[in-house]
Amino acid sequence: MRSISMARAIASAETAIRLYRSAEDDDQSVGDLFAAHVDLARGHLLLGDLDGTQAMLGFVLDAPPERMSASIVRRLTALGQELSGAPYRGAAQVVHLRERLQHTAVLAASPSAHSPELPT
Repeated sequence: MRSISMARAIASAETAIRLYRSAEDDDQSVGDLFAAHVDLARGHLLLGDLDGTQAMLGFVLDAPPERMSASIVRRLTALGQELSGAPYRGAAQVVHLRERLQHTAVLAASPSAHSPELPT
């Protein structure tokens, strides 16, 4: 029953993201889109769907690190820790994904990622 509920929640969230992306640029928040993708990635993870997890994280991990807030970095770090748990530990796909999560979190958390550009 839990997996049916999770699958429905994932489908609803994916629909919401599609609708949100179709909104005018002024009505979009990249932070909200990042958060939704990380939440969806976790939903896929809870269902044991590593491909879905990776696909949802791709939107965040492929973005420039300077666009990520501290909250998103915390979520990425927490998800990386969750991936180190017993059901996922050791799988090549998980090892690669954890490395990407850690690398992105380090880049996004660095002061240079969020410092204003100096005038030239």
